[in-house]
Amino acid sequence: MLGALLAKALSWSRLLAKPDFLICRATEMPPREILEAGVLVVVGPKRNPKWATFLCPSGCGMPLLLSLSQTRRPRWSVASDWLGRPSLSPSVRRTDGCRCHFWLRRGSVDWCADTGR
Repeated sequence: MLGALLAKALSWSRLLAKPDFLICRATEMPPREILEAGVLVVVGPKRNPKWATFLCPSGCGMPLLLSLSQTRRPRWSVASDWLGRPSLSPSVRRTDGCRCHFWLRRGSVDWCADTGR
């Protein structure tokens, strides 16, 4: 939490580029209506998170729900740096709706060439 505040302060002072996303943790799945743009919510215990959810960065407004469970396929892993900027692996590819394809690295969205943007 302190790292996220520091990231905001550094971006406000223009010493650091403003991240597209910051990370937040929750014990239960948040309702779709309260998801905020630019916030990736990791759901579940810290040692064994279950889900990552966030609004699609394309601007279409659709929530994305990615499994972090080690026993499911497909699955993603999420990490964050000390500033609270998340990284996802592997990339996220939507084949419906806005048809976007991107990586989330250190809080920044890196669009892939085959995205529908």
